[in-house]
Amino acid sequence: MQLVTYNIRFGLGRDGKYNLKRIAQSVDGADVVALQEVERYWERSGNVDQVAEIASYLPAYYWVYGPAFDMDASARDESGNVLNQRRQFGTMLLSKTPIISSRLLVFGKLASTAFSMELGAVEGLINTKAGPIRFYSLHLSHLRDRERLLQLKELLEQHRNWQYRGGAWTGAGDICSADWSAGQQCPPATPHAILLGDFNSEPGSAPYNLLTGGEHTDMGLVSYMDEFVDSLTINHLGASEHTHQADDPNRDQTKRRLDYCFISADIAHLIESSYVDIKSQGSDHFPYWVTINI
Repeated sequence: MQLVTYNIRFGLGRDGKYNLKRIAQSVDGADVVALQEVERYWERSGNVDQVAEIASYLPAYYWVYGPAFDMDASARDESGNVLNQRRQFGTMLLSKTPIISSRLLVFGKLASTAFSMELGAVEGLINTKAGPIRFYSLHLSHLRDRERLLQLKELLEQHRNWQYRGGAWTGAGDICSADWSAGQQCPPATPHAILLGDFNSEPGSAPYNLLTGGEHTDMGLVSYMDEFVDSLTINHLGASEHTHQADDPNRDQTKRRLDYCFISADIAHLIESSYVDIKSQGSDHFPYWVTINI
């Protein structure tokens, strides 16, 4: 099973051109695709619905979208009728198999003197040969570890409370319950989770260590079962690979690893291989691919 995560920077490539078709071509073929910085109705990207456009290029995929940022972008036509549109910014999850249910988690943020916006994670429950897994496409703050740690603690709280919260619905109700369930069984609650996205954090940082444990012992790096494993470092798959390099000559050109696939420790043994597609030119980030044995 192949997974890929890609911060697409709203389709703005390294050549300064907006091109969502090449974004779709870069991820086509994966079983699960996590995209970040997907927007709707922004002037900079042509006031288009990028979600719909990406979906049109990948017609074999099911998808969900999580717009953590939502502002009015409405206008009136020549007759004075309202064209209701929302200026949105968020994460997208696509899958070759149905996404049973989804949730949007809008992360907390801190008011600051520098530009900061609401970000979040979209969760999709997908059945696999290893059982149901909760996949997340997420985007953390670009500002400081203080804010990223706040956001990850919210995410970890949701992850660790999966058995108490249950699926999208639980239990049986009166005769009206069929209207809510549409005749389907309750979505399963599962401890297995895979986090895909732009964490805006480098290996060894406080957010990275919060997820992975980050404490080396005489038995190596020990991960508890409610923590996550970095898919790039397991089995020494190539921890030095970068996933981001600025294309603006006025910005720091340091190569950084900011994009990850973290897999819950109980299924980390399924990871087979991973690589970064540094040939892709559709963004200032690069697609990160992971193969798991499912």
